[in-house]
Amino acid sequence: MPNTLYTAEQAAAVAASLAHKDLNIAGTVSRDVEADFNPGRGLVVPVRIPGATVAGTKDPKDTTTPLDLGSIHEQTVPVEIDVHAFSRVALSEADLSLGLTDYAAQVLAPQSAALASYSEDRVVKAMQATPLKDLAFDEANPARMFTAARAALRKNGVNGATPLLAAVGADVYGALLDGPVSTFDADGKVRGFTVQESTSLAPGEAVFYIRNAFTLVLRAPIAPDGAPFSAAVRAQTENSEFALRLIRAYNPAVAAEESLVSVLVGSRAMPLPVVDTETGTVSLVEHGGAIRVDTASA
Repeated sequence: MPNTLYTAEQAAAVAASLAHKDLNIAGTVSRDVEADFNPGRGLVVPVRIPGATVAGTKDPKDTTTPLDLGSIHEQTVPVEIDVHAFSRVALSEADLSLGLTDYAAQVLAPQSAALASYSEDRVVKAMQATPLKDLAFDEANPARMFTAARAALRKNGVNGATPLLAAVGADVYGALLDGPVSTFDADGKVRGFTVQESTSLAPGEAVFYIRNAFTLVLRAPIAPDGAPFSAAVRAQTENSEFALRLIRAYNPAVAAEESLVSVLVGSRAMPLPVVDTETGTVSLVEHGGAIRVDTASA
C-alpha cells in the first residue's frame, strides 16, 4: 500500500535538516553540497579557491592616462568523493503507520545522526593529518598557547579579518575551564578563537584553523527511477547545510519495508590562498590555515 501520510521529498528534507543540525566540528568548515549527483560526471569535485585582484591607482588630476586592466586569479583544488555512507534499517509494522513527525523522531533522526557522525569523523581525520607544531602548553595558563597559535596563523598569511576557530580535546577544554579568570575573552572566545570541544580529537589535541582550511564535500546520489518512494535533497540554513538521498522500499527477502538514507562524502585540507598585494597573484600555502598541537607531548 503506498504511503499517503507524507511524500519522499518531505521525508528526505526532514532527514537532511536533522543531519546538518548534528554537525559539530564539521559544521565549522567550508562545505560543497549538492543534490541529485550523477556519478557520470566523475567522483572528483573541483573546489574553488576564492579569486583575487588588486586595486589600481591614478592621480585624480590625470585625465589622459588609460586605466590599467587587471584580471582575477582563480584556482581550484580537487577533492575526491571516496565513500558512499549509508544507514539501512528495517521498519516494523508500527513504523509504517507513523506520521512524519513521529517517523522523523523514531527512524530518520538516528539514521541522519549516523551520516552526520561519519561526516564529522571525516573532517576530524582531515584535521589530524595537519603536521604537528611545537607550541608550549601551560595548564596553569592555557590561553598562552592560543596566543602563540594566533601569531603562527598570521605568519602563515591569515589576515586579521578572518574569524579564528579552535577544536580541542577534553583535557585542553578542561584546562581552559579551570584556567585563570582572564582565560576567556569578554565575548566568550579565547584570544579571538571560537572554541569547540570535540571528543573525536585526542584529549590533549588542539587544532587552530580558519573555515576554509578544510572542506567537506557532500553529494546526494540521484534518486533511482526504480524506487518510487525516493528523493535526493539539499537542506540549507544560514549556518549549515547537508544533502542526502532517502529510499523507502519493500524487501521481499526479509518480508519487511526498509528505510535507506545515504550520502557521498569527501573531505580534505585546503591550501591557504595568500594574495600578493602588488601583483594580485595568489600563492597556495599547504596547511597554511591550520595549526595542530599535541599538548601531551608539548
